[in-house]
Amino acid sequence: MNAVFQRDLLPQTILSFLPLTLFFPVGIIYAFIVLFIISWLYSAGFQAKWQAVKMNPMFTPIAGMFVVSCLAAVLLERPQGTFWSGFAHYQIYIFLLLFISAGPGDWQRQAVRFFFAGAVYAATLYYLNFIGLLPGWGIFTNYLEYKGNKSILYAILLAIAAAWMLHEIVSIADRRRMWLRILAFLYVVIALLFLAKSRTASLIFILLCAWIFIKCYAMSRRNMLWIFSLVSLFAVVWVSVSDVGQRIRGTFGDIEAFSQGKQISDDGIRLEMFSITSRIIAEKPWTGHGIATFPIQYRQYAKGLPSEGTHTPHNDYLLYASEIGFIGLAVLLWIWLTQLIIAWKIGGTPGMWLGTLGVAIMVGGMFNAILRDAVFGMPLMVLLAIPLAGVTRSDLNPI
Repeated sequence: MNAVFQRDLLPQTILSFLPLTLFFPVGIIYAFIVLFIISWLYSAGFQAKWQAVKMNPMFTPIAGMFVVSCLAAVLLERPQGTFWSGFAHYQIYIFLLLFISAGPGDWQRQAVRFFFAGAVYAATLYYLNFIGLLPGWGIFTNYLEYKGNKSILYAILLAIAAAWMLHEIVSIADRRRMWLRILAFLYVVIALLFLAKSRTASLIFILLCAWIFIKCYAMSRRNMLWIFSLVSLFAVVWVSVSDVGQRIRGTFGDIEAFSQGKQISDDGIRLEMFSITSRIIAEKPWTGHGIATFPIQYRQYAKGLPSEGTHTPHNDYLLYASEIGFIGLAVLLWIWLTQLIIAWKIGGTPGMWLGTLGVAIMVGGMFNAILRDAVFGMPLMVLLAIPLAGVTRSDLNPI
């Protein structure tokens, strides 16, 4: 029997395929996650898995979020019909612990290869759609037209994949087939900036390139100049000719109009959401109003306004502060900052993977409810497991 299909390695094998499924419809992603859970149970070795979870530096802050959300569930309002689904969203990081319990191994490098393959696949679908050759099949729906969070997710995944590809180009000493790596990088980046049309993802990509620039500071000036020139070129071209650049300029116009009390465009409606949410937070800043209460609270303030029916403020920081208060927000930041600290301390390629994911999550959370929506949250947990599996407290200095 092939080693990868041995009982104890089966969860790792399935986990290595998961990054590829992230570019497919949600049903396929969750089918593989269910398959992973079944294989996880079948592989046994639960004591070793528990030790892997308990020794991981992410365990304590994730446990902290579980405790805070449980206290909020007991002490604060619990809306009928929506509470339990809302409570489940606050436990998204528990899936990260489940994934990293599979332990380290060759699957981590293989998972990155599958992730790159998925990014090239997604970019190809964007190109085919652009030239009118993409079939109208259900599996391609999210590439044929804008589908909200799923379309944003694809763009964010492309941004992360492109950043990881860029790191390989500038850091790997083996220059064999380097031209293939460069072509794959350009292939994905062009699709991201000019066809995916997500302001959030494009901003994330530029910031991730900046992170790589900082991490590569000790490298040659040639490499640093190469990164800076490439990012500058794409930024200038993107802002000049793409629809995203036009939308960014429109966003600045909406900010000015909103500050003057004038009418804003549909793209600027989030300014209204942010303003109203800040008033909700001001009522109970420390404890929040309770899990899954945001839509109820928001409707009370937004009657008759265009954003009246919104379910989230499109911002994780504001959502956590409004529902579980500044205490809950502090725990969320504890989780996110721990990711960055671990990334900085473990260094190398895994540190770069984790650091770019940390930046992507923190920036994405400013413009979308990254953790509140499992469409975003679960794929990010899959990717976080790649650099975090096998990391223990003993690998780090005290945090």
